[in-house]
Amino acid sequence: MGRNGVKVIIRARPTAVFAQNQIHIDQDENTIEISLADTKVEMVPSNKKDSWKFKFHQVLQNAGQDKVYEAIARDIVHGTIVDGINGTIMAYGQTGAGKTFTMIGDTRNYQHRGIAPRAIAQVFQEIENRIEIES
Repeated sequence: MGRNGVKVIIRARPTAVFAQNQIHIDQDENTIEISLADTKVEMVPSNKKDSWKFKFHQVLQNAGQDKVYEAIARDIVHGTIVDGINGTIMAYGQTGAGKTFTMIGDTRNYQHRGIAPRAIAQVFQEIENRIEIES
């Protein structure tokens, strides 16, 4: 993953009722389509665009922390330790979108730990594996 340049992976928070008719997430195609709400009926045809489709390297919807880590970070951390390649993971989004939860996780629940604690654990595991191989 680290040698292929920048990858954009979207983690979509579940939406109970908010905008469910306007946002369509297709995990198989890795796309998100946003449509304007049909608030009025126009008698004259319009050439205005009323939907937009965005394609990403991967779209994760309702994914647990373990799946998010596997999709985003495992290969980057492995490449950093084994191959000596630099890697960066960045979370971006508006306030309250879940960046801290994704990166740090829930400190009270081990299963919900985020990318950073999982990456640190993997680094030490990779070092331990390397020591065992060399001895």
